[in-house]
Amino acid sequence: MTKSVGRITVPALLILLFAFALRLYRLDFQSIWWDEGHSIFVASHPIAAIPTLPAMDVHPPAYFNLLHLWMTIAGQSTFALRYLSVIFSLFTVALLWRFARLLINRSKRPAILTALLGALSPLYVAYAQEVRSYAMITCLALAATFVLWRLLLPGHQRDTGQKRSALLIIYVVLTAACLYTHYFTLFLLLFHNLFWLIWLLRGKLVRQYETKTMVVHAGLWIGSQIGIVLLFIPQLFLATRQITDYTNPNLAPPGLTDFILRSWQAYSVGLTVEPSLARWDMALAAGVLMMCGAIIFFTPSSKLRLQLILLSLWFLVPLIAYYVVLQRQPSFEPRYLMLITPSLFLLWGCGLESMASKSFIARLAAYLFSFLLIMSFVVSLHSYYTNISFFKDDSAGVANWLASEAKSNDIIYVDVPHPFHYYAEQDNIPAPIHYLFVDVHTAADRLNTEAAGRDRLYWITWRGSDTDPRGIIPFLAEKTGTLVNQRDFRGYHVQWYDLPDDAEFSLPTTLNPVQATFGDVLQLDGIALSKTTTPGEPVWATLHFTLLQETSVNYKVSLRLRAEDGSIVAQIDRDLLNDRHFRTADWPLDDPALNQATNVYLLSLPPDLPADNYRLEAVVYNAEPPYPSEGVTGLESTDGVSALIGHVKVFEATP
Repeated sequence: MTKSVGRITVPALLILLFAFALRLYRLDFQSIWWDEGHSIFVASHPIAAIPTLPAMDVHPPAYFNLLHLWMTIAGQSTFALRYLSVIFSLFTVALLWRFARLLINRSKRPAILTALLGALSPLYVAYAQEVRSYAMITCLALAATFVLWRLLLPGHQRDTGQKRSALLIIYVVLTAACLYTHYFTLFLLLFHNLFWLIWLLRGKLVRQYETKTMVVHAGLWIGSQIGIVLLFIPQLFLATRQITDYTNPNLAPPGLTDFILRSWQAYSVGLTVEPSLARWDMALAAGVLMMCGAIIFFTPSSKLRLQLILLSLWFLVPLIAYYVVLQRQPSFEPRYLMLITPSLFLLWGCGLESMASKSFIARLAAYLFSFLLIMSFVVSLHSYYTNISFFKDDSAGVANWLASEAKSNDIIYVDVPHPFHYYAEQDNIPAPIHYLFVDVHTAADRLNTEAAGRDRLYWITWRGSDTDPRGIIPFLAEKTGTLVNQRDFRGYHVQWYDLPDDAEFSLPTTLNPVQATFGDVLQLDGIALSKTTTPGEPVWATLHFTLLQETSVNYKVSLRLRAEDGSIVAQIDRDLLNDRHFRTADWPLDDPALNQATNVYLLSLPPDLPADNYRLEAVVYNAEPPYPSEGVTGLESTDGVSALIGHVKVFEATP
């Protein structure tokens, strides 16, 4: 090994070892959460079946196939499962070093800073510790772009002739691998093709290539894209269907400010830091980036200016395209576009190096800004490791608790399928566990079939789930049995109920017909409710609504129990949802099955509520600020916006 190679290699190896240590630290400390459970579930299937699984709604198969093979070799411990992402994340840090050396070969300082920032990146560390494809796609996207850079802007004399032909083939293969890993590679391809176009125009305008040479270069461009498509053909039909079919009407596109701020926080200091601190760190990172851009832009080197333009386009073009697509298909998560983040580290590294080369004072300023940027990453990374409010859901804690509390004659329902299948196999939970996606029409029948003769029913809900937004399972369980207690875990809420020997779960089979219209948009046309109760026991009600005309408003229903003096003694407010969990703005007027809804309510009463007669009323109002109530006609109305739907007699509790 020569002296120069040694000087380059030792810092690179030290940074890689440092990155490795950061990614191994507490690798299995936090629980497997929903997304990781989904990955494990999919990868547990035979490789040939993975691409067409129903669970592969918007995912290509490469990561899951690789995870399947990895699980066969390394096992299924939390440490082993996440270690695959650690490997890809380390390759990313190594590639950042190599890319920075390609951009500025005269000094190793930009490579050290670029790789060190990649090693410390809270976003990179977080997804190096997840059983997900984001570390893999970031690595592959960086590798594909690096090879494209070598191909179009060769940094070495040897990047010619046969070597460039090999680079072209490698680029095509790597980019196709990106598409097989994450469909957001399409946004990266927008930048890549713009890169090809700039290269072609630069050859014509700057280097003044002849027409024949330009035709050859255009052929390389077109041929590379055809090659990518040909390699992707086996997945093309399925990918087209997945991308076009995916929709979630319950999601709304982010505002531009929210999109920019959340994306920037994720890509710079990460999302696991307190907002008050994140604002300062984000401002520092943005300020350093803009300063680096300005320094490079005004440098006399046309090569550096071109690199600045290309790195900026790598970051901005996919980001802008993503925001445009979000307006039609809202599903916003910054991690989906992690493949643009290497450009930031390269901009920081190369920009601060350009500053350091100006003068002694500029060099001191560059070192200061490098130190501040590194420290902001360190602070954010410390928050990721230690701030429990940003930890993953405590799936393992729930599973361990169930293993000690539940008995063999109990039954456990969870409103998410993952990752409980993973923990149930490890923790020997004695009671059967069922994933329950709630259908208002069949929920009672299913409980009667599976929970008959059981002593207790456990109902576990995840904070991110919309499986039972109307609360049908607690409604049926408390209407039939007795709520024993409830407990919160990080990310989960657990309720459990004692069941009588003759438990029979049921929704009211008959609703009393009524006619109450709210703002000429919605009609309350069916009611059933408990007319007697005792303090501490809930009041239940079932309401049926029908849409009268299409609306752009999402409505809520407030059910209120009032005393004779008008004071509210119990209240519950919920979105008005139909059988697809659609809010009212998405109800189709021409589909009778989807323009009406049966919603259920449980009003918990104070244990010291005096025995008396109380009136139950419903208010329908706009769910968005400023929450204007809608007028009501039909049933008795006491204040012009609420409909009286019945009376409830509260008796004294028996000793």
